[in-house]
Amino acid sequence: MKSLQPILPKDTLYRQKPVFKRPVKEVNAMTDPELTALFLARSEEAVPALQAQYGPYCRAIAAQLLSDRRDVDECLNDAWLAVWRAIPPARPEHFKGWLAAIVRNRALAIGRENSRRPPTADEAALELASCLPPGSDPLGEAEYRALAQAVERFLRAQPKDVRAVFLRRYWYADTVEGAARRLGWSVSKTKSVLFRTRNKLRAQLQKEGYL
Repeated sequence: MKSLQPILPKDTLYRQKPVFKRPVKEVNAMTDPELTALFLARSEEAVPALQAQYGPYCRAIAAQLLSDRRDVDECLNDAWLAVWRAIPPARPEHFKGWLAAIVRNRALAIGRENSRRPPTADEAALELASCLPPGSDPLGEAEYRALAQAVERFLRAQPKDVRAVFLRRYWYADTVEGAARRLGWSVSKTKSVLFRTRNKLRAQLQKEGYL
């Protein structure tokens, strides 16, 4: 997964990361378009509102992929800054998913840099490795996007519960037991569904020429 690399210059309002660690004052729930509008207006309330709306959600994603709380804090600070830099010009259509991708990409990058990742993240990556092109043959940008679109098409064609358990395990890096609890399934059923889905994904990618 490619990590986010913001290219816009730092805004003087957010030069220091500790600003993102201050307690967030209580704010009313906002819609995604309202959050986007705050960033477009370069409002000082934009990041606090983002933290209030999505802070726990983003922390949960980062904590699944990073074993050290300091790394989680760093990941979230980087994510808030990345959003501030990206909007404008970005106007994400699906804000929550876009934000989750920023947090996940940054968490993966920090985990690689610091060599501190929960075992479950590595276990999930190893399980999925057999379904994807080998890392020793890096993909170009166009091929990477095409592969991502192929996986997305495959998942959209799966039943909702199958898609959900696949994403919990391989996108959010849940343990098999954790994914099973979320779906109300037994661990054995969860393992079986994941195994069959990986095999289906591999067969589909082979059919499309990616493997």
